[in-house]
Amino acid sequence: MKYTTFNIGLNNNPFNYEHLARFINNAFGHTNESVQIQLRNGEYESNVEPTAVVRIAHSSEYQDDRWAELMARTLCAVCTQECIPYRHRHVHYPSITMTDSLVYNDNFEGERYQFDEAYFLEYEDYIDVV
Repeated sequence: MKYTTFNIGLNNNPFNYEHLARFINNAFGHTNESVQIQLRNGEYESNVEPTAVVRIAHSSEYQDDRWAELMARTLCAVCTQECIPYRHRHVHYPSITMTDSLVYNDNFEGERYQFDEAYFLEYEDYIDVV
């Protein structure tokens, strides 16, 4: 099984949380095992930002790290985000391979940072959402 988690900021996003959740479910829900979304407080450039934490479970061999990067790039454009971090896990017990990345919008021209674990929000199964 593979799991991809995206953090999508809601500041400067044309979608509010409810519309984004509907969009994500429509975009990913028919081709994947499950799509789960949480509203959490993230941080971007030292500011608190409401963030949709999206976890997609899938088993297709074609939904690999390149797929995750392409989806993050597409979400950047659709959601007018400068960047979107993602974590892609391939769980094949007893081993787990993981890729983390911070993908920038193709039109972004500012300073680019690397993925930072300290700012990434994991989907949490048992949590009080914002």
